[in-house]
Amino acid sequence: MMNDLMGNDRPKEMEQKDVSVVIVNYNTRDMLRDCIGSIKENTHDIDYEVIVVDNNSHDGSVEMLRKEFPDVMTIEAGVNLGFGRANNLGMSKAVGKYLFLLNSDTILLNNAIKIFYDQAQQLIKEGYRIGALGAVLLNRDRKTCHSYGNFITPSSELKELITKYLRFLKDHNNTNPPRVEGSLNVDYVTGADMFVSTEVFHITGGFDPDFFMYCEEVDWQKRMAQEGYDRFIVDGPEIVHLEGGSEKNGATFWSPGRLANLYSSRKIYRKKHYNKIILPVFRAIHFLLDIPALLGVALSSKRKEYLRLIKLK
Repeated sequence: MMNDLMGNDRPKEMEQKDVSVVIVNYNTRDMLRDCIGSIKENTHDIDYEVIVVDNNSHDGSVEMLRKEFPDVMTIEAGVNLGFGRANNLGMSKAVGKYLFLLNSDTILLNNAIKIFYDQAQQLIKEGYRIGALGAVLLNRDRKTCHSYGNFITPSSELKELITKYLRFLKDHNNTNPPRVEGSLNVDYVTGADMFVSTEVFHITGGFDPDFFMYCEEVDWQKRMAQEGYDRFIVDGPEIVHLEGGSEKNGATFWSPGRLANLYSSRKIYRKKHYNKIILPVFRAIHFLLDIPALLGVALSSKRKEYLRLIKLK
């Protein structure tokens, strides 16, 4: 159960910062150290704070934070709250005008926080209502990786499923989006680097706590869109996303735990956003498309586990 009293006490009246960086950590001590180090090394000319919400790690993360980064606000959740609820907890403690939600498995290569802040201010001057900003992320090889996408719909899910069959259920791969010049309006920004205003957090309520992990950023930004807020990918910030840092032993997309969370989140998203008449029809079509694979086309053990999970979703 979420317990806000586990966070560090803050003065009742604390001077507002430009940006509050909120990082959720679960057993990523070494990557977290590198992430915070990159923030401190590259961030300047802006007033910011760093808040880390620890989801009951058992790898010495909290001890490392207290020893090496005593100025970082460390909130011990006591349990694994998941991604959205932990971020909500961190955002509720923030004093920044803007909130920068950053994965612990990311590295800033430049003054990204200041660039996001300046871009947000400029877009507001141009008349936009800023919901969320993000950047085109880089992978370990410095190639672009998944950074944004379209809202999840019945047609997009069916297209995704059909594509997997055409590829004989090959492992999931991130797309490699082109870099942008200026700004690009998108449906949603990936949760690895979401730059949002505190006002939007309070108006929309942040992440839906029903989601443990996955799809929560899509759901939140869909609600932003319904409230008239824009979402943009902007140029300038350079951020490496190592991906899957908290997955045990570097688990892949086919990890049973990861898939279970994904399908649970998809189910919640569908109930919230799909037409109630369309939903049962969608489920029936989805099941029919599963049949060829369920009949067993030379599947690896990981893919068999995938099929077991989609039958249970």
